[in-house]
Amino acid sequence: GQLEHPNIVPVHELGFGENGVPYFTMKLIRGQSFFDWLRDPWRGPGSVERMEAGLEIFLKVCDAVAYAHHRGVIHRDLKPENIMVGDYGQVYLMDWGLAKLTKTKPASGEYAQMEAAGPVGTPMYMAPEQANGKPDEMDERTDVFGLGALLYEIVSGEWPYGPIIDIEDTLDKARRGDVVPIEQANPSVRLPRVLRDIVSRAVAAEPAARYQTVLELQRDVRKFLHGGMHLPNETYDTGQEIIREGDRGDRAYMIVSGRCEASRNADGEKEVLATMEPGEVFGEMALLLDEPRAASVVALEPTTVLVLDKRTLDEGLGGGGWTAAMVRAMAQRFHDLELTVRQSGMRR
Repeated sequence: GQLEHPNIVPVHELGFGENGVPYFTMKLIRGQSFFDWLRDPWRGPGSVERMEAGLEIFLKVCDAVAYAHHRGVIHRDLKPENIMVGDYGQVYLMDWGLAKLTKTKPASGEYAQMEAAGPVGTPMYMAPEQANGKPDEMDERTDVFGLGALLYEIVSGEWPYGPIIDIEDTLDKARRGDVVPIEQANPSVRLPRVLRDIVSRAVAAEPAARYQTVLELQRDVRKFLHGGMHLPNETYDTGQEIIREGDRGDRAYMIVSGRCEASRNADGEKEVLATMEPGEVFGEMALLLDEPRAASVVALEPTTVLVLDKRTLDEGLGGGGWTAAMVRAMAQRFHDLELTVRQSGMRR
């Protein structure tokens, strides 16, 4: 009840009824659980919608957990069933029944008895320290693991500890931190290297090897989702040549800031083809078709570009799911642009 946040369902009233049975009232949520959302056949593992929308939901869950940590509370039962997705994009983190205050004295009374009876939580999403029933070792990084397990399921469609044979088997794997490497989780889904690295770090067996805060994990997922991480960037000074006509290249570029000029040699004279601004792409045909550069590009002012190299392109085209779809869409867009340029007599 002390956690007031847009992504946390508020409890309005808590008390006892006339018959002595405890009750509480909370906001009515219209929508579906994230568990059902993930299992919608239209959102199969690797699909564009599952990846993009699923990660946006994940970021909102991170908001809720980060806020709880700021208030000294860890959730300890992060899983799709405890997340509700509203009809209009609302995301709510539910069920704080296993929550624990991080800055309190050791547990006593009924709470201590519950801890002594064994680990609390859901084995498929448990960090090793939680599965081993060590409440004194649980802190914010325990929830980081839970979020990592959730992220693992979003991107692969599988659980970190593999298929469930029985709960005790899964619990044993959780005690050992025996996570299936994310690249082996689902052969039908090939994930970008940077996303694999994020997931692997979040579900590291040792707390010290994980992200140390939810905000760090959220930052890297947000950078990945919105394009600021998986493509490196370079900065060029005014007048600096980025690509040269006639050279063979294995990189394409997208302008983030600044302006560039594309030109070519026409019978010994410089012919300016275009002035390019943020959002425009150049150098793609040499990358896609292994042809010499058809034009030179020079920075007209300090300019930052994103770089797509051959290795990243091959990783996307060679895999499945949303990465391949994104790269193929880029390739088609580049191809259409090339046809237009050729028809206008201004091939880059």
